[in-house]
Amino acid sequence: MKKNRPKNVDFYAIIFLVWVIAIMVKLTFNGLVFGFDYGLYHPDGALYAVKALDWSGLTEMQAATKVSIWYNLHAFKFNTTSPADFFYANHHLYREYSTRVMYPLLSVPFVKLFGVPGMLVVPALSLLTLMFLVAKIGIIQNKRFVSLCVLIAISSSSTVMRWMLSNTTDSLLVAIFSVLGFLLAKKTSNSYWYFTFGMLILLSGLTRISVIFWIAIASVLWLQKFKVRSTYVLLLSISIAIPTLFTHPSSSFLAVESNKTFLEKLFLYPYYLIKVTFYEAMQLMILDRIFFLVCALCLYLSLKNIHKVSSKLLLLVLLAGLLTGALNGNIGVNFRYQLPVLFFICWSLIDNLNFSFDFFKRKNVNQKT
Repeated sequence: MKKNRPKNVDFYAIIFLVWVIAIMVKLTFNGLVFGFDYGLYHPDGALYAVKALDWSGLTEMQAATKVSIWYNLHAFKFNTTSPADFFYANHHLYREYSTRVMYPLLSVPFVKLFGVPGMLVVPALSLLTLMFLVAKIGIIQNKRFVSLCVLIAISSSSTVMRWMLSNTTDSLLVAIFSVLGFLLAKKTSNSYWYFTFGMLILLSGLTRISVIFWIAIASVLWLQKFKVRSTYVLLLSISIAIPTLFTHPSSSFLAVESNKTFLEKLFLYPYYLIKVTFYEAMQLMILDRIFFLVCALCLYLSLKNIHKVSSKLLLLVLLAGLLTGALNGNIGVNFRYQLPVLFFICWSLIDNLNFSFDFFKRKNVNQKT
């Protein structure tokens, strides 16, 4: 055990360095790309910032004024705001976001220290959580080099970094599902299983609606013959999602078809699922070929090794992300709603790939002989 410790410490240090470089690159190079906002401060992030500043002790007016001034100076495509735009009584999304308390709550100490930029601390730490847990999988499977390559590819993705370092809930949701994925990879099975998974379901529900992802997790547990656990995850996730569903306005489902009845939208949903998925894939192919190739390789290997738990989880969680992404019908969201699949992409690649420096050395020796 003592022999391996220095190697693991060095490996974690390298992962930390990759994280620092990814953060620095994002902070240095961000902005508009083909008309898409790749900046640090997004429109819905302003609402979370107002909440966090409010809960940190400021009045609503003070919080809204701080956010408005900061956005006008530092935001892209959203820099002509006034404090009144962010009053609780004025912005229609506050009601829909009323159950999303985790991100602004966790950000309170950081906005007290740094102001509005403090909203980026939780996303940065969420990215670090993802990377360390993926690194841990690499250590467990003795595939450190594979996991390092996977993490470099992921952190080099403009799409991944667009959402993982912005003032939105996406990165925190990724961190929660990364913890979940790690527990599934470790095959955690003890008396605290129900409490731990219950807490993760609750935390994700208080971050953003994620019930479709939990249905995917429950499906894999059912396929593994863990039927009691599967039922527990399914029922609890649906129960926790109910209050959120009630706070959503009726137009949230296929908002682009606001003039249609709910039944008409239901019939249109398969069409939008195909349409949105096509645009998401084409966007990646044009704007982010690295991540597109990572996803394509991951899909191929998972289908080829469908018997593995990591492959089943990847495919079903990705499907859940696609179903979630098609709910509002908007195209060009750039993989945002599918982001909780990140850990499962990494795990699946580590599980299905097998190469190292030793492999390349052996190959060179064989060629010489």
